[in-house]
Amino acid sequence: MTSEVHYLSSTTCPAGKIATRSILPEGQVNAVVLLLHGATLPSIIFDLPGSQNQPTMMSYLAANRYAVYSLDFRGNGLSSKPDAMDDPTMAGLPLITHQDAANDVYDVLQFIAQRHPHMPILLVGFSWGSSISGYIATHSNWVSKLILLGPVYSYKNPQWKELADPNNSTKLNPGIKSYRVASRERWCGLWDRELKVNNAIGWRDPKTLETLVDHIENTDITWANTPNNRGCVRIPTGVLRDALQTYNQTPLYDASKITCPTLVLRGEHDTASLSADADGLMNALTCQKQRVDIPNATHYGILERGATRFFKEVADFVGA
Repeated sequence: MTSEVHYLSSTTCPAGKIATRSILPEGQVNAVVLLLHGATLPSIIFDLPGSQNQPTMMSYLAANRYAVYSLDFRGNGLSSKPDAMDDPTMAGLPLITHQDAANDVYDVLQFIAQRHPHMPILLVGFSWGSSISGYIATHSNWVSKLILLGPVYSYKNPQWKELADPNNSTKLNPGIKSYRVASRERWCGLWDRELKVNNAIGWRDPKTLETLVDHIENTDITWANTPNNRGCVRIPTGVLRDALQTYNQTPLYDASKITCPTLVLRGEHDTASLSADADGLMNALTCQKQRVDIPNATHYGILERGATRFFKEVADFVGA
């Protein structure tokens, strides 16, 4: 199955465009699934095989008769970049927080509702996207079921200490500007670290990482081809402000206010979505809830050789 990319206008930023992928099943559509990406990897993660001849998350769900959509939040992936990201000084406040991302999701939900009137819509939020999906579930009536994939909620994860001002842990590190520049080494490093800690480089097909970083670099190719920018892309830093809030144990949404059935799904060896954080999230949820930890998988398990284990859990929960 091949995905199609649509470019939707942003209602909150008239010049902005939201890149939205879709794969529709042949025949009857039983439900609609919208996938939300995280802080650094755009929506290609849902449309990229984790190993040779392995389905993508989108194609797997479409094969189960679900209409599947994903989007790149503005400033990420194939979506338009805010004008402020052309400022080489990176001046101004961090760009694209969870509220901005939620506005992009609302635009996509309107598009989906026009294409699939009266169909139930399920949100799958990965990493930072889990916070956005939780925020939408507690601030609207769009969501029929919720899947929090590799979620972050409210825990002092030591990995996030560098986000804080050394003199005041509640304020953002002054070195963080409106956007950041990430290199190929940055993409590889986060994933490699989790694999090496678990002596599990074999969990990932080398071609998957190469294809992933090639795609990411190509989403910002004009900027990346200018002097001193080769092999890098720009990423908004609003997510870092959100992460600091989470690190200070102030969730971006109140899980107790979620009313729809919710699945908490993570890899056993995920060091971004810690087990203790998932414990707190499960304790806060008062709705019908379920938790699954996939063994021998990292934060990026949906791109690893065992990715279909995640896909099956999602499909089973959607169809339950």
